[in-house]
Amino acid sequence: MFGFFRKDECEKYYKFGKTLGSGSFATVKLATCKADNEKWAVKIINKRALGPEDTEALQSEVDILKSVAKHENIVHLKENFETGDKFYMVMEVCRGGELFDRIVAEEHYSEKKAAHVVRAVASALHFIHQHNIVH
Repeated sequence: MFGFFRKDECEKYYKFGKTLGSGSFATVKLATCKADNEKWAVKIINKRALGPEDTEALQSEVDILKSVAKHENIVHLKENFETGDKFYMVMEVCRGGELFDRIVAEEHYSEKKAAHVVRAVASALHFIHQHNIVH
């Protein structure tokens, strides 16, 4: 089968762009949906690097994100795909970076800004607690 390249299921529907971040098990890439040109963040997890506990935690993460998909302060998981060695999570793009980095970058973090952040986090925590999820 020289010269034959078979796209996996995720690559049929999404065109991958720049890398948004990476860690020990996963890389997150900006992707464009081929059907409607909408932008998504795709977390690409190397299944070969996962231990049994990691695989279980990944399944829990997917199950939880699917169950809490309707809150404005919780990242939306659109869909997921799986191949023999990769697991893809297609999620909304969260612009603005890490909360900690944003707080550190501010010279002065006003009480009003802090209240806004705390309100958003508390709202999300309340929502997941109502669904018997602890974070």
